[in-house]
Amino acid sequence: MEDKKPNTAGKVATGLTLGAIFGAIAGLLFAPKSGKETREDIKKFAQDTKEKGEELFEGAKKEVAVKLENLKKAGKEINGDDYKKIVDEIVENFKGNGKITAEASKKLGEQLREDWEEVKKQITA
Repeated sequence: MEDKKPNTAGKVATGLTLGAIFGAIAGLLFAPKSGKETREDIKKFAQDTKEKGEELFEGAKKEVAVKLENLKKAGKEINGDDYKKIVDEIVENFKGNGKITAEASKKLGEQLREDWEEVKKQITA
């Protein structure tokens, strides 16, 4: 019989991430700065967060491309199911490494899966 333990590490990572975000926002809002300075800080925080998300997505796309290229070199035909398995594996690795939260991993997986038609064109070219 298999012992099932709750994913406490994932919950802790999610809690820490959310705590950091809310803490940063609270710190910005309660800092003794003018309204203009606070708005600029919030804008910079939002821009930094967006850039990190874009970097994460690009990194995941590169990992998918490497795995697909390895399969192609091995002579394996790649179909939609294979592609989805690769995406799921990479998303789980990102989530397991604490790089992203469960909610972010879900969105990352959805976005990568939507790229299948474009990827299919590239690997058949």
